[in-house]
Order: sequence, then C-alpha cells, then structure tokens
Amino acid sequence: MVTAAGENRGNSVLRGTLGDKTMLALRTMGTAVFLSFWLAASSPAQDISGGMLDPAMDRPDEPFCYFAHPTDVIGAWLAPVASQVTPEGYLYTGFGELMFFVGNPPEPINVRTRTLRDGYLPVVEFDLIRHGVRYCFTLFASDLGGPLAGLPLNFAKVQVVNEASERRAAFFSTAYRFSAPSTRMTTVGDYRFRQRFDLIPEPLTKDQASFRQAWIYSFTQDSLMRDGRLLYQFPTRPPPQLAALALNETGIRAVRFLSGKVLEYPSTSQGHSPQQPMGLVMYRLVLQPGERRQLVFKLPIVPLPADGPQMQLVREADCQKELDKVAAQWSQRVGRRNPLRLPETKVQEYLLANTTSQLLAIDQLGDDWVMNVNKFQYHRYYVGNGASMDIALDLVGQEEAARRCLLYARKMQFPDGNFGLPGRKEQWWWEMTGYVLWAWGRHWQLTHDRDFLDHVYPGVVSGVEWLQRTRRSDPTGLLPPVDIVDDAMLAGIHQTGQQVWNLIGLQGAIRLAQAAGKPDDARAFQAEFDDFWKTFEKALNAKLATTGNVITSALDGDSWGNHWDNLLMLYPERLFEPFDPRVTATIRQSRATYVEGLLPFVLPRAVGKRGAADWPDTERAGLATTEQDGVLFNAERSIHYWQTPNNAQNALVRGAAEDQQAAVADLYALLVHTSSTHAPQEFGSVPWGSRDFGVGSTNLLPDGAASAKTIELLRNMLIRESDDTLYLLSAVSPEWLRPGREIAATRAPTNFGPLTFTVKAAADSVVLEVEPPGRNAPRQVLVRIPWFFDLATATADGRPAAVESGHVVLAPSVRTVTLAGRIKPDAPAWSYQRAVHDYQREYRRRYEEFLRTGVRGEADAAGR
Repeated sequence: MVTAAGENRGNSVLRGTLGDKTMLALRTMGTAVFLSFWLAASSPAQDISGGMLDPAMDRPDEPFCYFAHPTDVIGAWLAPVASQVTPEGYLYTGFGELMFFVGNPPEPINVRTRTLRDGYLPVVEFDLIRHGVRYCFTLFASDLGGPLAGLPLNFAKVQVVNEASERRAAFFSTAYRFSAPSTRMTTVGDYRFRQRFDLIPEPLTKDQASFRQAWIYSFTQDSLMRDGRLLYQFPTRPPPQLAALALNETGIRAVRFLSGKVLEYPSTSQGHSPQQPMGLVMYRLVLQPGERRQLVFKLPIVPLPADGPQMQLVREADCQKELDKVAAQWSQRVGRRNPLRLPETKVQEYLLANTTSQLLAIDQLGDDWVMNVNKFQYHRYYVGNGASMDIALDLVGQEEAARRCLLYARKMQFPDGNFGLPGRKEQWWWEMTGYVLWAWGRHWQLTHDRDFLDHVYPGVVSGVEWLQRTRRSDPTGLLPPVDIVDDAMLAGIHQTGQQVWNLIGLQGAIRLAQAAGKPDDARAFQAEFDDFWKTFEKALNAKLATTGNVITSALDGDSWGNHWDNLLMLYPERLFEPFDPRVTATIRQSRATYVEGLLPFVLPRAVGKRGAADWPDTERAGLATTEQDGVLFNAERSIHYWQTPNNAQNALVRGAAEDQQAAVADLYALLVHTSSTHAPQEFGSVPWGSRDFGVGSTNLLPDGAASAKTIELLRNMLIRESDDTLYLLSAVSPEWLRPGREIAATRAPTNFGPLTFTVKAAADSVVLEVEPPGRNAPRQVLVRIPWFFDLATATADGRPAAVESGHVVLAPSVRTVTLAGRIKPDAPAWSYQRAVHDYQREYRRRYEEFLRTGVRGEADAAGR
C-alpha cells in the first residue's frame, strides 16, 4: 500500500501476495499491465456495496473498537517472525491457524473487542459469556531460545469460570485449519497475510507453506500432528472428552454389522479442504458456581518435526512462567522507560502500546536491526516508513533501537547515494533520500551521538550528490515525474511531496555537516538547498495561480491529486512562514475535505463496465464513480490516517487558538479510528460505511507508519523545538488540565538534552516544575497558554513573567512557572470518550437514514 511521504508500499503487497518472482513481471509485462493485474488481484480498501453496520455492534460495557475486523500481532523482541490474532480471536501463523469453539455442538468464537494487558503489553486478552460461563482468553508469544530462538511459541491460556448461580457444564474446543475462507480472488483468507517464510530455517518450512491435500493428520496423547510434525499441543489435565480429526469425522474407516462382523475401508488419504478445521479437541468442564478451570494450548509458528529438539522445548514450556517473563521484559523495555505521562487513559495507553508494536516490528538479522512497518503485510524494509518509525522511537526514549535501525539505512544505501527498496535499483520514490537525511539529522539533534555521525556522514555526502545529479537530469531542475499508484495518485507529473522531502533532507544534511566540522560541505549543501528552493518555489507559484493559492500534490498540469506530503509545509522543517497565505489556504482547503475528522484518500480502482448486465446501478446504490473508456472507476473517498498528522503538526507551529483546537481535534479523531487494543490503520475505511478495510481487506493493524506519526504528534504537543527555542504545551486537551490532573515528562529527549517537568492543574492555577535540559541550553523557553485557559497572571520563579503572542516567555534556567487563572466556563468538554460518543451518535443517525433509503450518504463538506 502506501508509505509515509508517498513511499509506495504497494510492492509489499505485490511481494507478499504474489511472491518476489512475480515482481519481475514488472519488467517483462510492462508497468501499466502489471499494475492493472495487481489492482484487480489485491486491491486496497473499497466498499462497492455501499452498506453500513448495525451500531449495536458497539457494546457500552466494552472499550470502543472502530474496526469491524481488527487484527493484532504478537511476537518477541527482535524475533524475525511473529503471529497474528485474527479478527475472530484465533491464532494465525501463516502456516495455519488455531481456532477456538464454545458449546456443543461447537460454535466458533468471534470476538472483535479485545484489550492488552496493562493497556500496552503484547498480551491480547478478551472474554465471552455463554449460558452463565465466562471464557477468558490470554494470547501471547514468547521466545524460548535455543533451537527455537527467533521463532516465538504462541500460548493460548483459557480460563473457564462459572458465573451462574447453579452448576454448569462448559464445552470448549480447539481445531486447526490451514486457511480461512476468502471473499477475494486470492488464496489468502480474509484479514490474513503471508508469513515471511524466508526468515525461518528452510528445513522447518519445507512442504509446509502451501496447502497439500495429501497431508495426513493424527493425534498423539497431547498433540495434533501432521505428517510427523507438531501443529499444536493441548492439555491432558483435565482430559479431553473428545478428539476427532474433524468436527464430524473420526477418521476411522470401518463399520460393524449387528451380526458382529467388522468391515474395514483402509485408506491412505484424508480428503479435506484448506478451510476445514482439523484435529478437534473438546473439553467438557462441569463447574460449580464460582468454580474456574484453566486450559493451556501451545502453537508453534511453524509445524515442528516430532523428532527434533524444538519439540522438547515446546513440551517443557510453562505458560505462566513465560507470561511472567514476557510481562517483565516489556514492562522494563517500554513501561519503565517511557518519558511521557498524560492523564487520559486512552492517550497514555496508545502511546505505550504503539511504542511496543513498533519495537515488535524490528527484526534482528545477524548484526542488523531492520525496522519493518509491521510483521506480515509490510514485513520488509521500507526506507521512508522506517525512518519515521525510528525517530518516533527516539522521541519516546528508545535511542538504541532507533540508532541501530538508522545505521541499517546506511548499509542499504545504493552505491550511487540513493536510498530505496532493497533489490529495487530503479526508483520511483525520490523522497526516500530526503527522508533518511532528515532522520539521520534528527537523531543527531536528539542524541549528539558522535560515533553515529561519523558512521553515516559519508552517506550524507553521497546522498546529496545523488540528489544534485537527479535534479539536473530533469529540464526543470526538479526531481523528475513518476507514476506511483497509491499515494497522490498522479502520473507523469512533478510531485510536490517528493521535492519537499528532499528540501527537508538537505536541511538535515546541512545540520550534519556543521556537526561533523565540515564547513565546506555545509556551504555546498546550503547552496544546493537555496538553488533547489528557488526552482521549487518558481514551479509552485506558477501552479498556485490555478489553484487559488492551495499547495497541491501536483506541481504542474491540471491535476491536484490526493493531499500527501504537500502538507509538510511547517514541519519537520519550517519551509514557509507559519501564516504565509499559501500555507493558510492549503490548510483551510485540506481541512474542508475531512471525512470523519480525518484526511480523505481516493484510489480510483476499476469496479465495473458501464452497461454490463452484472453491474448494479451505482447511482441507486449511492456510490461515487468516474467513467473513462467505458470502465467505471471507484471515486469514493476513504480515510487516510497517517497523513492527517501532517496538518496537526502545522497547527502546532502556527499555534493560534483555532490551530491548537485543530491539533487536539485531529488527535482525538486519530484515536477514535483505532482498535480497542490501540492499533491504528494505514488508510482505506469508507467514511460512515462498513468500518472495515474495504472489500480488499488488505491492510493489517497495527500500521507502523500511522503509529509513528501519531507518537510524534503526541510528543510535539507537549515538547517541541524550533531553532534555539524550546516550546512546551503547544496544544493540550482541556481533559488534561482539569483540577487534580498531571502531565509529566521524565528525561524526555530534546535537541537540548534530556528534559524533566511536571504540569499540575488546580482549580485556579496550572503549575509547571522544570528541570532544564543541561547539554546545550535553549536561548529561551516558550510555554503556550492553552486556548481554553483564562490567564490572570504568570510568574516564573516567583517573579512576573512576560507574556507575548500567546506564550509565557522564560529564561532557560527557570524552574517554576505558575499560570494563575481558570479553564474558561465555555471551554468544550473534549476528551477521547466524548469523541467516541459523538462519532457513534452520528453513525447511528446515518444508519437510521440508511435503513429508510438503502443509500449511505457521504460526509458533508465539513467532514462531520
């Protein structure tokens, strides 16, 4: 699909769905033909049915989950492969999945609302109730080391509790299937994604990755086996009531005549389909009121040979011991190291949970640490996304992980200085070079790591040289036009975002040259920036004459394209003045297009032919389409999650009251569009529709790019740097400053060194206690006065403090700041829970209209 800065992650889908060899078809089939094949076979999200879901799916006694079919990933630190928790609550490894059933006859579970232990640990928990019996699930993975190092073993702990006032017989069953059903023309089940089989030892994957009808299933005392390999292990205490090869099949081919004769039907085959649950194990647990029993199941990622050393490790693994180990590891790595604390549960848990998911996305391959967008769907090194995720980790105290992953970018730089997808020398994604130069410079700002600087600096020089050559290869002096199929959706046009990212990257290069003591390089890089900016601004202003001053994704032609990295106007580098009319016009126009509070995205995929007998009346269905050459293309807007923070970052820099409100509104809209385990999406849900990834179901939660951008936004709302100034509280929610609430930072990384502060709110004041950063002090500290706060007086260390342009102006040595005043009486009662309530109310209103008309209306012009 798409990556930050327009980096085309569609090739992840190509590789993941079609295989690396098929990628070679791009060269032999031709780009247009190949992309049409990809779009037909593995489309991004769309909703061609135009339907809605019953709002009753959201239970008031459960955490809110935006997505109808959420997914989670569980794994271990630095392990190169992981497992997926499916929308139903099953464990999926890419080789198959362990299903869960309740009742007799067995009914497969389907639980979409789940939580993480302590709000952020990679331990997925959920429960369901049947006839007074509660089934509590705990799903996690642990690296056992030894011969299973890097192949985390999955555990499913099921507590069965009788909550009825009388005795109950509870039935719980498990079974294994190779794949789930698919509603698409693909061999991969819905909401499932291909495993990185190449990262698992070949002897273990041989003949296991593709379905084989000749497989023979069998039981041992405590395991389901297939051709002599362990699929999953089940408990024998209590003993199962039933073990059957299939839900209605024992696998024993024999019949007994009533006269006593036995007739056998010997067979060496077991006919079954990929979707058929095999190896059913049923437990009958008779429980007194209040009684509980526990069942533990173990699922290796890859089927393990019965005679191998891995089998013994699985057999000996103790679930509780491994669960305690996993909880302690991640508590130490994330919970205790997190530098930021916010007084709103969803916000804090999002920050921690997405720090965890980003760390889980890292593979250790030999000495390399490789950042992936996630495991499964985007389990590849994507340069731009990786850089963004690395910096997000830097900002939340994960300096070593960020450093190791950013060093990998140097290793993967092409000899000509360019950065791109591994194995793809031909490049469409010019912005990747700018991305890495920015990230290297940003990491240096935050850490002043001289060893890191020395290691990457030769790559800085070659990266700038590549940029110079590439610009000069185009008659305009810009980076040349490209055809990228799923970002701004522009072909043959100079794209704004690609120019912008390289301008940002040049700023990073200048910074690194100065730090490295290379004044000649710094001057040369500055000259390149100045020339590039002059060329860019000339093209930009010519285009603006046709757009009403709106900066679009296209620098030439009549097209605008999707809003993309053209919105990077003020952050991560301030390329324009904050209130430049061009910036203001762009922000105003882009926000006017919002749907469900977020940026829209249009990917016009072919959905039918005009006049075809099998194509419905799209106008009757209320669907938006565009016709060209007799083909209908979907023109509906979907929701774009990880590009929206670009606008929020602009708002932080501008800082006016309406900008602060916009940034907080963006944050809450982003949080509404997450699962109950805080997993964000890349893009694709149709607004006010099926709350899904679309018919293609091709986007996995969590998405690392979306996580990174929102982590960065949260941090910058509290702590932000610009040149030699440190900004605090650039935008905060009224919920965070209610009396008795506290915001805190503990040794939070900044350009000036680690920063510690607390913000304590009372009924008549807000008190900020600061331990100033001591590495290289800022020239000044500016504390923004919240837009909802009625300031009476401001003091700094007991003396009156200056207030200018909405900020309290402080010397860098100030330690105590007191803002006397109150929250304004008319301040909105904004919070995450209020945002959820407002969304649900509007969805229900639209759903009731849908029941009357059968047509789902799009959001109005204000995106509400």
